[in-house]
Amino acid sequence: MIIFNFYTLLNGISGINLISIALYGLFNKQQRNSSTTIFLSLFCVFLSLNFLSDILILNQIFGAYMRYLDELSLLLAFPSLYFYVLLLTKNRLTFKWQYLLHGLPILFFLLVWVFPPHSFISWNRAGAMNTFYRYYNHLQFLFYIITIFRLLQKNDQISPELIAGMDSSNLRWIKQLLMVMFILFTVWVLNDAHLINGDLINYLILLFSYWLGYHAIRQKNIYDNLSPDFQMESVAPGQNRYKNSKLTENHKKSYAARIKELMIHEKPYLNNELTLTSLADKLDLKPIYVSQVLNEEFQENFYAFINRYRIEESQRLLKDKRYENYSIHAIALEAGFNSKSTFNKAFREIAGISPSEYQKRA
Repeated sequence: MIIFNFYTLLNGISGINLISIALYGLFNKQQRNSSTTIFLSLFCVFLSLNFLSDILILNQIFGAYMRYLDELSLLLAFPSLYFYVLLLTKNRLTFKWQYLLHGLPILFFLLVWVFPPHSFISWNRAGAMNTFYRYYNHLQFLFYIITIFRLLQKNDQISPELIAGMDSSNLRWIKQLLMVMFILFTVWVLNDAHLINGDLINYLILLFSYWLGYHAIRQKNIYDNLSPDFQMESVAPGQNRYKNSKLTENHKKSYAARIKELMIHEKPYLNNELTLTSLADKLDLKPIYVSQVLNEEFQENFYAFINRYRIEESQRLLKDKRYENYSIHAIALEAGFNSKSTFNKAFREIAGISPSEYQKRA
């Protein structure tokens, strides 16, 4: 018979919740073919093993190496989360040798503590190495919080060059996840130092498992509408991003005129899934050329350029008596936006007031 106490029961429920999230993602028809889903599911599974290890400790269920499950599960969980966010913020992911570096902490742990040479056995649990063992997961946890935060910062710089209709909630939950993880990390450190009530972390873990499940199920990929062969890094903001461009000044002025004509006559901005690559396809130009023309001729990135036309369209609709019974959200959709929050943000940036205030003055 398996023995539980109240707090291992909480962790057990948390572990089962995370396994359920992983199974939902893997068997959901809309998500199961997504690489992002695989890495998010792996994160949930490895994290659940960490939570369930407490039950094994209470019941003294240990094989020769089972006692390392607590540490090893976290060593596997955090790289899985990193690759999930990496895939989420890219339209494709090609293998790079430096990705193998994420396996080094796992390899080091296995060689030094799980399968050590005979000469290491007395050394790897004494003095400084014993302290290093105790805080090995803490260091890895902090490293990945910082690394994922930097990924999100880089994405915030690139996304305005590629898409104009991204709902900010698509990545907002990842930023919230980092905040939650940092709180858990702080409580974990304080708990290990016996500075707070040790039961607090069990309650936080249970709440975390439900919160993660809610957001993971609702999450969608961000760059599905970009051409899969497009190199996102080619339009990353920087002084030298167009240094290899073959466009002459005449080319840029000619392409700028074509872009302006397309926007006036075909109104592609009304498509809420418009991206840099789909606009380039309509113009029969390379996406990098369109990006360069927008930035150098119009002095705007893709997000600002497209949303300027959408805001002008929404202002026309807000003044039109035929649309006076439309809600602000409906007007936003008519103008090409895919969410009210994105519309409100863009409207304030361009018009300086909210859509409702503009409507009252119209």
